[in-house]
Amino acid sequence: MPNLAPFAAAFRRRLANLPGPARASGEASDGEPVQVEMLINGEWVDITPYVMVRDNQGRIGIDYGIRDEGSETEQARSTLPLNNRDSRFTRRNPTGPYYGMIGRNTPIRISVPDGNGGKSYRQQSEISKWPKGWDPSGNDVWVDVHADGLLQRLSQAPPPERSIIYNAITSPPLTGLVAYWPCEDIEGSVELASALVNGSPMTWTGNPDLAAYTGFGASDPLPTLTGASLSGGIVRYDTATVTQYQVRFLLAVPTVGFSDLDVIARLQVAEVAAGVSLLNFFDIHYNDPPGGLGSYGGPGTLSVQTYDGDEAPLNSASISMDVRGRLLRVSLENSISGTTLTSTLRVLDIASGVTDSASLTHTATSMSRALTVSLAPATLAGSAGVIGAAVGHATVQTTITSISDLGRAIQPTGEAAGRRIQRLCAEEGLSFEWVGDLDDTVALGPQPKANPLSVIREAVFADGGLLYESRSTLGIGYRTRASLYRQDPALILSYSSHHLSEIPTPVEDDRYLANRVVVSVGGVTATYEETSGPVSTAPPPAGVGVYGANSESPVTLNLASTAAGTLRDHAAWRVRLGTVDEDRFPKISVNLAHPSITPEMRRAILALRIGDRLQVTGPPEWVGPDTIDQLILGLSEEITHFEHRLTFTCQPASPYNQVGVLDAADTRIDIDGSELLTAASSAATALTVVPSAGQSMLWTTDSADWPFDVRAGGETMRVTGVTNWLTDTFTRVAASSWGTPDVGSAWSTVGGGSASDYAVNGSVGVHTLSTADISRRTSMTAAGPDFDLYCDISTSALATGDSLYGAVTARMLDSGTMYMARLEFTTANTIVLVLRRLLADASLDLGTYTVPVTHVAGTFIRVRFQGVGSRIQAKAYPAADLVEDPRWHISGVDSGISSAYSIGTRSIRVTGNTNLATVQIQYDNFRVINPQTLTVTRSLNGAVKAQSAGTDIRLANPTYIAL
Repeated sequence: MPNLAPFAAAFRRRLANLPGPARASGEASDGEPVQVEMLINGEWVDITPYVMVRDNQGRIGIDYGIRDEGSETEQARSTLPLNNRDSRFTRRNPTGPYYGMIGRNTPIRISVPDGNGGKSYRQQSEISKWPKGWDPSGNDVWVDVHADGLLQRLSQAPPPERSIIYNAITSPPLTGLVAYWPCEDIEGSVELASALVNGSPMTWTGNPDLAAYTGFGASDPLPTLTGASLSGGIVRYDTATVTQYQVRFLLAVPTVGFSDLDVIARLQVAEVAAGVSLLNFFDIHYNDPPGGLGSYGGPGTLSVQTYDGDEAPLNSASISMDVRGRLLRVSLENSISGTTLTSTLRVLDIASGVTDSASLTHTATSMSRALTVSLAPATLAGSAGVIGAAVGHATVQTTITSISDLGRAIQPTGEAAGRRIQRLCAEEGLSFEWVGDLDDTVALGPQPKANPLSVIREAVFADGGLLYESRSTLGIGYRTRASLYRQDPALILSYSSHHLSEIPTPVEDDRYLANRVVVSVGGVTATYEETSGPVSTAPPPAGVGVYGANSESPVTLNLASTAAGTLRDHAAWRVRLGTVDEDRFPKISVNLAHPSITPEMRRAILALRIGDRLQVTGPPEWVGPDTIDQLILGLSEEITHFEHRLTFTCQPASPYNQVGVLDAADTRIDIDGSELLTAASSAATALTVVPSAGQSMLWTTDSADWPFDVRAGGETMRVTGVTNWLTDTFTRVAASSWGTPDVGSAWSTVGGGSASDYAVNGSVGVHTLSTADISRRTSMTAAGPDFDLYCDISTSALATGDSLYGAVTARMLDSGTMYMARLEFTTANTIVLVLRRLLADASLDLGTYTVPVTHVAGTFIRVRFQGVGSRIQAKAYPAADLVEDPRWHISGVDSGISSAYSIGTRSIRVTGNTNLATVQIQYDNFRVINPQTLTVTRSLNGAVKAQSAGTDIRLANPTYIAL
């Protein structure tokens, strides 16, 4: 039988005109109400009594953020029914209480108690639709309100009509702006229009090339001066209180510069009162003195020169910046104190932000009104105007401001993505909030002249963060990509404790798979491809084949840099996101009405933000043992009389969890490939591992790097120690044998001579060569055919008569079959490393190397000996060296011996050697670093299983370098 309670409640409300939902977010009988407010006549009015839930179908519905993984943020939406029996929500009914006060885009906000005595705003939006409905009796009259977030309105905004810098100067106008010529006039114009209503245009002589220069990214095309001169009059302004003013313009200087004393700009001022120093002209000119010397500045600099009414020169000052090839903002600033006028020439390199300035003073003068501004005047005081310059955005202000007062609006290229979003919101009059460091976002390229929302989305896409709408105000928010890294979970739910309102359905498909990405910036492309692993571009079954963008359809980004490395990093990050090898959980739902949700959890759920990390522990075994770990991209809420259900749109958090930098203490870079050498039971805590086929990278033995987690066969384990398979420092004492090393199995004596020729004396292992032509050998059974070992070797005396020989061996079957890295200690006290194969007593030398030292008895030479498949290599260097020589001194390929057999040492002296029978070959610090032994804590993720030999073992949470 169906539950009739909702229908009964709805019927009672309808008869009694009761509001709904009447519970805390609609969820429990002892809760508090939802509050719905509407902005009416500038004030927030509580309209909760008119919100109703109709016949168990009416509800408050809220959608927020990203609706589906892989898409972009959509405008927030809310729907709710309002009781409209008194026509207050009929916007066209003149008798309605709210007539003339509501309409399209009326703001509305929805909140629930946050559990701390305040409100948790669930959405603030604008009502876009007021559809009305009623039943035939007229007892039930309602409006199904549809409200959209701010992004809806922004998406409809037209692109700006004027350039970025134009808008920055005029909207709002710069302080004290009395003249402004943008100079962005199109080809065919007959004058350069003033941007001010009461301003006069700028005229020219000659033939400027209009709209020809596009080097200023914030501007529409500007004129290039090809022998032309521009001049504009300045509107009369009140000089009674003006004690300072400035003239500014943009200037592009060609790399070749101009001619010496070419005039770039002239400011003409009104004649001053009689009896004071005459001062009528201020020129800015270029310096390129013959021979690099002159009365003005050095080559490539600018100077300010003053003149009297007869154009006789007065004072000058020069900057030191070489302006050739630069994009500049040039400023001439005049201010007066008493009867002393200070004139400053200041320049800003737009690309670098570097400034330079020079000042001069005039005494016994006064401030007069600026009359005209001329750019590249043809002939003034006998100096020619510049040729080849591009100029524009000339302004005159009756105040002096920072030359950087336009901020990034003068040069958007290089602007941090977060700062661009912030600036655009300020320009649109929107409130802005953020999570993360806005400066720790990618540097963007030029700002397109496009719809503001599309420009914001372009910045979001380039940085890879999350755009969202503020809930507490009608505004925009941005969560930076870096703020998503390495978060602690904001909420942990338990599957077994019934915290979820719906079963989280895992999805494993190729919908968002991208293992090859091509990134394009400004026509330059770079590619990153995942070539190994289960979701690589390798053909199945080694991988999945190629998924992702190709050169015909690249991912286009607006970045400041086109460097190949930068583009490849961006491509690699997108491949990282597109090759997450785990189930996706697109939807995770909770119901705040469920008794399993504690007050603390309710507060935490309501406080969740876009981009927060959410975990679900204890999923059923058929899902897998790992905690479900997701990032929140968006949410949908449904508030009824009985429930408050929240469904989070999610994506895997793992790509963001292990992001780091190389020098961080907790950075863990994954191994190239590692596998179990021998099988391990489900309870084994010591695992023998070797590099995978063709690899040689080893696990760290630095205890400062422990612990770290690894994964093998789906089981997560914690590594608490890494040791060499064999380590022997020979600090024990043993006679007639070498005994047992510090780590590893006991040594076996397999060579000739007597038992007394083998001993450990407390510091070294020795082979006493009491007889000639008979090798002494110690060994132990190898773990596998591949090996990587170190050993220090020396002699007790210098060789006489003939050489002494000491070697480390591998794949040693007997005295006549082995590989060896042998040191020959000659009678000339040289040391020769020989890489040799013995096969059935037949020798083959794979290479030799003379160690560049003179041998001293008792001084050790360190040998490193490595074999991976058929690649055999060795090196030798003084054991006292603090840093290992990175080169392999001998490297060869030989497949004559492929079985593991034994590793060990071999010593011999030959006929002709005249050393005493007590001469020794000494060995110390014997280490087999491959294989390795991992000490582990098993089954961190609940997976209990035996592991077979050959099982791949890698870091469970490797660090990926931050973009």
